[in-house]
Amino acid sequence: MSVRLTSVVACAVLFMSTAAHASNVTEFPDNGSEQGMRGGAWIARASDPLATAFNPAGLAGQQTRLTLQSSFIFSHTCMTRLKAASDTTYGSTDTLLDATGHYPRVCNDIEPTFNPQLAMTYRVNDRLGIGLAIIGPASAGEKNYPEFIDDANGEPQASPQRYLLTRQAGIVLFPTIGAGYEVIDGLRLGASFSWGFAKLKNAAATTALNTDQATNTNDVRANVQIADYFIPRFSLGAIYSATPEIDVAAWYQWTDAIKASGDVGTAANYYTKQNAQGNDSGVRYGDTIFSDCGTGRPQDEGKCGSGDNAKVHLSWPMEAKIGARYHKPRGDVQVDSHVRDPLSQDVFDLEANLTWANNSAIDAIQIRFPSDGTGRGLLPVSGIDGAEIPPNGDQTKMFHDVWGVRVGGDYNVLPDKLAIRAGTFFESRAATAQYQNIDFASGARLGLAAGATYRIRFGEGDKTSALEIMIGYAHVFVEKLEREDKNATGIGALAGTACNKVDPDPNDPNKCVGGDERYRTKWPVNLGTITNALNLINVGLAYRF
Repeated sequence: MSVRLTSVVACAVLFMSTAAHASNVTEFPDNGSEQGMRGGAWIARASDPLATAFNPAGLAGQQTRLTLQSSFIFSHTCMTRLKAASDTTYGSTDTLLDATGHYPRVCNDIEPTFNPQLAMTYRVNDRLGIGLAIIGPASAGEKNYPEFIDDANGEPQASPQRYLLTRQAGIVLFPTIGAGYEVIDGLRLGASFSWGFAKLKNAAATTALNTDQATNTNDVRANVQIADYFIPRFSLGAIYSATPEIDVAAWYQWTDAIKASGDVGTAANYYTKQNAQGNDSGVRYGDTIFSDCGTGRPQDEGKCGSGDNAKVHLSWPMEAKIGARYHKPRGDVQVDSHVRDPLSQDVFDLEANLTWANNSAIDAIQIRFPSDGTGRGLLPVSGIDGAEIPPNGDQTKMFHDVWGVRVGGDYNVLPDKLAIRAGTFFESRAATAQYQNIDFASGARLGLAAGATYRIRFGEGDKTSALEIMIGYAHVFVEKLEREDKNATGIGALAGTACNKVDPDPNDPNKCVGGDERYRTKWPVNLGTITNALNLINVGLAYRF
């Protein structure tokens, strides 16, 4: 028999989000107080140091400035799982099921994800500006789902969503350098380069035996730790001031495929009443970072080598935006056409962006472990005699390209002192119904946001510096995902033995005789209803030199 461990790898890889720029399925608009609180409609404005990542053309014309901001993201994801008609596990003893075949609704803990943004611009001269930024992902970040819930009798049972995800955590940062140059009056071009890195931990349950009558005591908890220390990306941007009131802009980003590696820790006999009550003496732990894979058996020595046994490859979507901005200049100030400072120069502005993300590039996540070439894995699992980790753990996603529209603007209540802003966005659905999941908010999304900036000037005349205080709030409504047909297809539970009641296909190492996928149950575990909601609070400071 063997233990399937790679669903957690899939979740970890998709969580490896980049700084949000468009309609990437793993994120939502947008990092930054100005950006996010205008509903992400910002590429034609691009007037603070985060332009380094969001549109480097906007670095041309900015004054020297340092900003430190942070978003606090609260994600609420819930699943009411429907048991498939073909799922015969537990027999008649499944004490969590109700009369309709649904399990209890399970939600993640609502904990804030800390998402910092640190950036600086340096005004080289009237036409050239450079920027540095370190930005985290605009994503739901850490998620923790319960591993046990009580049934009607008060007895702890394994949580029904466990085969999809139980924990998601880690750190993702993208240090970025960019430059913007005004090549002719009114036309600014820019480019930036990022060196991204990510270190992530994720956990989910797998079933050790691919049988019809398995119970939760058959399940294994798998915890994966993976890392990629070089994720290159570049972006290009342009802003053209067609008139003193109208700016148009475009932006494009390319990110290299994620190529992560890492190892898996296992815990057999984990989903038991004894362990739920705090006694883990019966749990058998192992980890593929050890040469013997953590089994402690002499016959396994050397099978896991020096670690890095999981190899993951994920193509990353290209992203693009176009936008137009109308801004009404103040009539009582003289404006330098090479300087862009909307808070002091404008009465108000209004911007609209169209966005696109090539999410269909994520048709599947390639996840591989060592094998003998016939479809059988070479890595043993502690606590289960004869177990091996399957070599092919590819996870199908089949996301759709996402199109979006963003509208937002600022109104300067007190010129050069107080601005208020608001915005909204809509993005189309990325999820394919058959592969719905609780890892990301992949339904269609509608966002509403509002915020403000207060500027305090120091000094006199032209020799002034300034401190800016920023705050904002956004809420994202997410389309409900439903798969309420007990006979529908979906994502099979990750299983230990290769095939249920049949043999592996001798002509295809990934299939069983009859066409079922190897190392998966014959029944789906993602049927039911999934809901999502996101709340974001942003606070920040900026200092203008």
